[in-house]
Amino acid sequence: MDDGRIITTYTATDLNKAGGKVLDDAARGTVRIRRRGTSYVVMREETLDLLLATARDGRPQSLEDLVRGYDPKKLKSLTRSFLDDPPSGKERL
Repeated sequence: MDDGRIITTYTATDLNKAGGKVLDDAARGTVRIRRRGTSYVVMREETLDLLLATARDGRPQSLEDLVRGYDPKKLKSLTRSFLDDPPSGKERL
């Protein structure tokens, strides 16, 4: 399975005229298609799945994941002033 690196680049016209060749190359690795200054990629679904799984790996997916392993007393002490301080009028959402 490829690692998502671009192996070749085609124009949109190439894709229109020789779609089979573009797909054959996409079976070997990721292909870039350029059209009017915009780039697109064609890759195997398995490659996309792997890239997404790798991107998610180790990153917190919820607040619970984010605070896992933290000392609750330390978290409380770090947020105490935030919760107890009166609004300054400069808060933004």
